[in-house]
Amino acid sequence: MLEFMRTGGLAMWIILALGLGCLGLASSYLWQPAERKLAMLRPLSLAMVFAILSGLCAGLAATTKYVSSELADLSQLPVIVLIGIGETLTNGILGFSLLMLVWLLTAIGMRRSV
Repeated sequence: MLEFMRTGGLAMWIILALGLGCLGLASSYLWQPAERKLAMLRPLSLAMVFAILSGLCAGLAATTKYVSSELADLSQLPVIVLIGIGETLTNGILGFSLLMLVWLLTAIGMRRSV
């Protein structure tokens, strides 16, 4: 798990913090639905989407910078690019998985409140 977090960079920790906060709020909404909780969940989820996109952009930028400046052996280019893209996508894997859980709990809470 730590290796997974390391490969995504600093954005992974921001995504995890936002995701755990959203998950806690969604769990609270599941048990006691209230409009104020839902109103808070919306912008926090959006902030999480922006953190995911920021992490994806930062990872792709780091990959292209490394490939353009450090790579002397062009035969390794496809492998290095694929490794960089794979590491970059960990931001999306973590973030969108957490968002899916958050909104699943929220949907169940909405169903219970009707």
